[in-house]
Amino acid sequence: MHHDKKVTEMHHDKKFSVVNPSKMCQPMGAVQALLGLKNSMPLIHGSQGCSTYMRFQLTRHFREPIEVASTSMNEKTVIYGGEYNLMKALKNITEKQSPSIIAVASSCLTETIGDDMAGIIRKFEDANPDKELPVIVPISTPSYTESHVEGYNRTIKALVENLTTLTAPNGKVNIITGFLSPADVGEVKEILNDLNLEGIILTDTSENLDAPLSESALNLYDGGTTVEQLEDTANSLGTIALSKHADSAGEFLEKKFGIKLISGPLPLGLENTDSFIRSACQLADLEIPENIEKDRGRLMDAMVDAHSYNYHRKMAIFGDPDFVSSMTRFTSEMGMIPTVVCTGAKSKRFTEDIETISKEKECSPVTLAGGDLYDMHEAIKKVGADILIGNSYGASIADEENIPLFRAGFPIFDRLGAQRISTLGYRGGIDFVDRLTNTILDFYYDEAGYEIVEEEDMIIEDQKFAEEEI
Repeated sequence: MHHDKKVTEMHHDKKFSVVNPSKMCQPMGAVQALLGLKNSMPLIHGSQGCSTYMRFQLTRHFREPIEVASTSMNEKTVIYGGEYNLMKALKNITEKQSPSIIAVASSCLTETIGDDMAGIIRKFEDANPDKELPVIVPISTPSYTESHVEGYNRTIKALVENLTTLTAPNGKVNIITGFLSPADVGEVKEILNDLNLEGIILTDTSENLDAPLSESALNLYDGGTTVEQLEDTANSLGTIALSKHADSAGEFLEKKFGIKLISGPLPLGLENTDSFIRSACQLADLEIPENIEKDRGRLMDAMVDAHSYNYHRKMAIFGDPDFVSSMTRFTSEMGMIPTVVCTGAKSKRFTEDIETISKEKECSPVTLAGGDLYDMHEAIKKVGADILIGNSYGASIADEENIPLFRAGFPIFDRLGAQRISTLGYRGGIDFVDRLTNTILDFYYDEAGYEIVEEEDMIIEDQKFAEEEI
């Protein structure tokens, strides 16, 4: 097979607009990062609709109550500036909910008019010298550029940059998760537990966004990463960023405090999980325990069991850049053929990852970096796909092409249990192999059954010929 990169950007007549984007805005990533903090309140400095959109998308994906505050900007406040609204919001949140931390994320509206959020926050703190205020962190997340992945990246960096303090070595490892499901964050924590290694998870949504039903559901989150843990990140053995696109906090810690950064890959599939385990063991000088070796063997067994059903199936994959590149590698490991890979972010790291995978695995997918779902659909029409992997926005494409959609990523709103889907690590990989193979079996089982009929017809014809000869 040749290794030429087929397409980096689709060249056709559709140049005037984006149709069904494969990404969301920066504040969405900021909010998801902030929902992994203990006793915190995200505050969107923008119009009421911004926070409403966040709550809408997050609630229907996680099926959890999501609380996001807003400074409720309108036409008048845009003209005169948002200082009054932000000051009032900080006062109301502090008095009514008393969080440990308020993180103020900007929006396209407030970025465009140029509000000085850091200055307004200082003014609020100076106006309340005798009160015990929460930690207040400003985060610049202009929604007219980049994507939710960059919003997550900027948020983690802002938290670490504003809070971390050098004290004494803690023997821990910082883990920047990126835009993961609560179940995947939980799986990463389980791996660290198996290694007997303590981690500071940036940030930990495993409990907050998959919580038990209780009467305190509308209180501030009592799970997640604490302010004290954020302060302690400068004292860790190192930082592992599971997302190559959300490693800015690790770069900051490495540059200022000498904390080693290992950037990616997302531990999805056999080889990438191997890489994550090795990185964690090297940072902490640990041996790989036997139970992890057994989990690895079970994943290999699952891949072998599924091979006859998956071999040479064509895959189209879309979503966040780290997810898509890691899923491309994993499905290639399974003997499948990625034909179209699409992410909404214009990312050199993504295209380089796909080029490396293409050479190693002898495949040549159409690569769309900064593409939308219209571009992806056009590519699928040209090169074909047996199955589509991505979020719920791919359902109409799958229906039109008469192929199954394997739902993964964010958002998933037409099925239950998105918060409990795990694909990371060896255990998550086993679950993924089973679910993906069963999806293929549901859709394609006995599709070649006619071959048996043909063989039976040939036997009958042979018998008739033999009888005639006799």
